[in-house]
Amino acid sequence: MTNRDSHNLRPFFTHTLIKTLQGGTLINLIATIGQGRKRLLEDIKKTQKRHVKILSADIVKYKNNYKELIQILWQQADNKGKSPTELQELILKLKKTGQHIIILLYNFDELLNNAYLDKKFDVHFFNQLNNLKHQSKISLLCVTTQPYDQSMMFIKGKKPCYSGLNLDKKRLPKLTHDEIKLELKCRDLSLSRNELSQITWAVFSHAEPYHLLDFFSYKIKNKEDENVEISQRIKIWINQYQTENHPITTSHVTALNQFLNIREMGKGIKKRQTLVMLFLKSLKFFGCLPKKE
Repeated sequence: MTNRDSHNLRPFFTHTLIKTLQGGTLINLIATIGQGRKRLLEDIKKTQKRHVKILSADIVKYKNNYKELIQILWQQADNKGKSPTELQELILKLKKTGQHIIILLYNFDELLNNAYLDKKFDVHFFNQLNNLKHQSKISLLCVTTQPYDQSMMFIKGKKPCYSGLNLDKKRLPKLTHDEIKLELKCRDLSLSRNELSQITWAVFSHAEPYHLLDFFSYKIKNKEDENVEISQRIKIWINQYQTENHPITTSHVTALNQFLNIREMGKGIKKRQTLVMLFLKSLKFFGCLPKKE
């Protein structure tokens, strides 16, 4: 076990969240990409106790296969026998185990604002998730980039409506300076005090701190640019990170063309910042920003 494996990235928040989940709560965890959302779920799973069973699934993999989602959750429950094919059936089987069950659904927003899903992700599915609030030993954590209640669901890929979910919303807190510093120390990167300090501040100041921390760790372990002074290395690596993760591509150009084609929207807009904001929104709308975690 490495030092990283022995500690949580956000110790206090992770402990508090687990305690809340053990109370039988339905939670919508909100965090933008690059904050360490997936790492949080890994930290939750590794703290699993004997009387608690943690099941997890990345909705990106199962949004077009409802049955596989049910099966993968059932398999993690270590239960034998015929696999359930419906969420309601799965819930009944999990209830009979007598264990406390925590279900973690990563990238849950793939089921929202999306008309191209398995048709089984319908009103009945969302109602069954809602009904988990009546199960004292089953908890749910849905991870999204935006609050779930700001999105719509599509009935059989057509009629949009609100999901009707009733989840407690919690935002993933920003990584603190101390949390970043401890994480870097636990990765055994052999950094000097000055290097550790400068890298910590660079990560802390970035919009996608955990992704950048991973990126820096890879560079350091592979001894890239090791003869370059640390402040210059950081600048080089941040530019490389930006190029690799947020490149200007054909899709960006297409989005710009779309933006210019609706230039009538810009009449009367004098502030440059407003135009930039609208353009960035157009990039996001057309799928150019950002990459999935």
